[in-house]
Amino acid sequence: MAVVVALLINPVGLVFWLALGLTIWFAVNRTDRERRRYLRAIHPKHPEIGRFFWIGLVVGALVSLVMVIGRLQISLAALLALSGLTLVALLFSKWRFSPWWLGLASLAAVGQSGLLAEQHAANLAILVGLLWLTQAGLARFNRGDEIESPVIQQDRRQRQSAAFELRQLFWVPLILPVAVENVSNLPLLAVTVQSLTFVGLPLLLGATFMTPRDRAQTAWRRSWPWYGGAGGVLIVYGIVARTMTFPLLVSLVFPAVVSLVLVGGFIWQGRQVHLTVTLADQGVVLIGVVPHTPAAEMGLQPGDRVLACNHHSVNNSRELYDAIQKEPTYCRLRLRQADGELRLAETAIFAGAPHELGMILFPEETA
Repeated sequence: MAVVVALLINPVGLVFWLALGLTIWFAVNRTDRERRRYLRAIHPKHPEIGRFFWIGLVVGALVSLVMVIGRLQISLAALLALSGLTLVALLFSKWRFSPWWLGLASLAAVGQSGLLAEQHAANLAILVGLLWLTQAGLARFNRGDEIESPVIQQDRRQRQSAAFELRQLFWVPLILPVAVENVSNLPLLAVTVQSLTFVGLPLLLGATFMTPRDRAQTAWRRSWPWYGGAGGVLIVYGIVARTMTFPLLVSLVFPAVVSLVLVGGFIWQGRQVHLTVTLADQGVVLIGVVPHTPAAEMGLQPGDRVLACNHHSVNNSRELYDAIQKEPTYCRLRLRQADGELRLAETAIFAGAPHELGMILFPEETA
């Protein structure tokens, strides 16, 4: 049992190594699949591995600072619950990962009683609220959400469409004030200073999912109001609960209820019909854009349909490539965007290398 606790709590224990291994596997698998299907990797340098470390470290430091300065102790049961839930979420992260479940950790303290337990429950609500606000910021502003990979799918009629996959985890090591009377016999990374015991906790933020109805970047960005609203509600509730008397059961159940409302909102949002990227008979549909290429400079986006190139109508990748060859140092495109708007785009391209335009297409070739 002691070994299990040590692996759960240690910031460089099982959760860290499992998350790092999955991040590396996701990145390598993504580039291998893109090279097989599209002849090149869209993001070949695995940027999600670096972001796993440095973004999470900054987040962990800020959240830990707030908890330490505020002397916001949480219970050891809540600490173990957060670690256990993180581990369970990781095991399912191949299919989907989203830290909506953080509020469920409050249920670990069911059966406890007293004013101190109420304070710990309020502090846990503040902690979860801070983490959800951070997740909202990551979804809204962080460039890690641009690492999306197109996946070709076929329906029963053999029509091709593109789904978009996003896999980005952030390791968030926390140092938290924890309410334990004696840690000398516990397998924890702990330090006691002025009657406060600080324990290391590994957590994860980020997202892994595939969406067939919209771009992954757009889908993740839509989650930020949900996380921001839920995080704000829990922080306000935690502050109020520290100054007023609430029944302990309410303090334990409320964060869990907010978690369930949050995941229900995500399920509802995922069922809404948004833009789809489907192979069309007219024009050439983009399913990916390689960064730092002429296509990226023109502001092209997955879902854009190229109707004409260099004043020549195009309906497949071969016609597009031939049209580019007619002016191999310059490219003029007429596009229909995914939202239906028509626009023109043009840019210079590398002399003698029209194949480096940076567009990932449905057919076998890329332009």
